[in-house]
Amino acid sequence: MLRHFACLLACLIIPGTAFAEDEETTIRLGGALAYLPEYAGSSESQLRILPYIGFDDLAGFELSGLALAYPLIDLGTGEGPGEWSLKAGPRAAFDFGRDSEDSPTLTGFEDIGASLLAGGFVRATYGPLGFRVDAGQDVIGGHDGFNADLSIGTFIPRGLLGERFALQPALTLSWADANHNQSIYGVTPLQAAASGLPAYDLDGGFHRASATLLGWYDLDERWQLNAIVSYREYLGDYRDSPILRAPDGATNDVLMILGISRSFTL
Repeated sequence: MLRHFACLLACLIIPGTAFAEDEETTIRLGGALAYLPEYAGSSESQLRILPYIGFDDLAGFELSGLALAYPLIDLGTGEGPGEWSLKAGPRAAFDFGRDSEDSPTLTGFEDIGASLLAGGFVRATYGPLGFRVDAGQDVIGGHDGFNADLSIGTFIPRGLLGERFALQPALTLSWADANHNQSIYGVTPLQAAASGLPAYDLDGGFHRASATLLGWYDLDERWQLNAIVSYREYLGDYRDSPILRAPDGATNDVLMILGISRSFTL
């Protein structure tokens, strides 16, 4: 369970966090039922119950899922045709690692520890379109890599599809450097000798594309149901990784989450 899941959980609980603007200080508490792959490139999935806490504009900070951000730049309105907005600033995000016991394919592989990605974000809107970049370098020795997610999408607000329902489709390209990609998809000679997989060396590049649909349904003024479905396809040389091509590997996967949250406005 790696970085993309943390980003999706952040978007799930906060409506339109990737592309819409929220002017109130709000704290959200809730939980989610998640169905997700055991690790990147696994055909096996697991069901998990996860807690959630997040907030908007608390002393200027935003906590979304496992990411803490501070918008140093906040320009424009982002409302209506021809309008625009821009937010940007530092961001820190926590990544889960990978346990070699998750699969016989990973026999002889070292566990990938948790990572803390120190970097920044840019979030912009123009009319109905939203653009987002989240990037960070691992600073605690998990995969030791640099990651960047580039997203484009739109936010369909309440009222267009129903008074209580909002929807956000998005497309994302994920780029990472050689340290990250070799850790996740590569096989070193030592790992090859222990696992029986062929050695596989990788450089940096775009390693995954995702199509995501997020939805929110207001049960009342405070309680909200949240749902997400994300289809993810691995790209290029990364989809030819021996880990993904193993009997329990996969070159694509689907992640689904159903959650509930309660908001508290300050």
